[in-house]
Amino acid sequence: MNEINILFLAPHWRVTLMRAFQDSWSKRQLPGRLLGADSDEQAGALQVLTESFTLPEFSDSTCLDELRDLCKREAVSVIFPLTNKAVDFLDTNRKVLGDYISYMPPAETVAVCHDKFEMAERFQEASLNVPPTFLADALPDDIPFPLITKPRHGEGSQNVHRVESAEDLEYFRQKFPQHVFQKFIEGTEFSIDWFANRKGIPRLISPRERLTVRGGEVMKSRIVLLPKIIEVARALGDTLSLTGPATLQGILDDEGRFWLTDINLRFGSGYVHSILAGADIPALIHGELSGVPDSAGEYSVRDGSIMVRYPGHLIL
Repeated sequence: MNEINILFLAPHWRVTLMRAFQDSWSKRQLPGRLLGADSDEQAGALQVLTESFTLPEFSDSTCLDELRDLCKREAVSVIFPLTNKAVDFLDTNRKVLGDYISYMPPAETVAVCHDKFEMAERFQEASLNVPPTFLADALPDDIPFPLITKPRHGEGSQNVHRVESAEDLEYFRQKFPQHVFQKFIEGTEFSIDWFANRKGIPRLISPRERLTVRGGEVMKSRIVLLPKIIEVARALGDTLSLTGPATLQGILDDEGRFWLTDINLRFGSGYVHSILAGADIPALIHGELSGVPDSAGEYSVRDGSIMVRYPGHLIL
């Protein structure tokens, strides 16, 4: 079997995800190295990988050349970005880094998924449930309350607010003119861990109920293999030609309808739950990059399993 070298770009604090990859490869004795590159040399994930490298910020004009040289020097097989900014950087530089981003979805998919208004428009066109979504300068007179307002571009939970009244709406329109405003959906929050091989064939669709969330990060989740949610995810993947990892977000309302709210084109922070519950995505990646025929179906994960996350630390 070939030696495969994965480079995780901007892994930051995702130590548990890095260790899940390490445990999988070690258990199966798969040849290769798990590498990390980040602008913060003290990033937690860099401390646990086989080898780690420091890069300039993505905004630095030297970052692209340094990343390309790093990939050549270390015989990198593939890059997996672990933040939306890293996804954008790779997407912008496809011509230079094309040999290393074989799991990246098409540029059009990145553009849609990183623009919450365009994403809502695309979902509606595909007859997928999405909360009514509006721009700050195009709000209807009869807009329903409550609403959620959030950045049109970006990730995480910063500057996300609940809008309860017309007075709130006017305040947030003035404060955040670039935000989108979306109908608030009452229900149960889910993340869906997704992985499709390089041909776009889904290998993992794992819905996780977000039981406890802190600062936008899931701290406790439960896998709930609801066919309704799985079929919505499958339809979405087909609509957007999703390849590689992604984490889909949505809400299951009291009437059993699933509303899509966001997509991250990368391994999410809670994705490790599905890996540890039976979806050996690290081994799948190694096999596909080694040329091993990918003839198996979708992974089976342990339905009802609960993951509890907790803070950890490293002394440098």
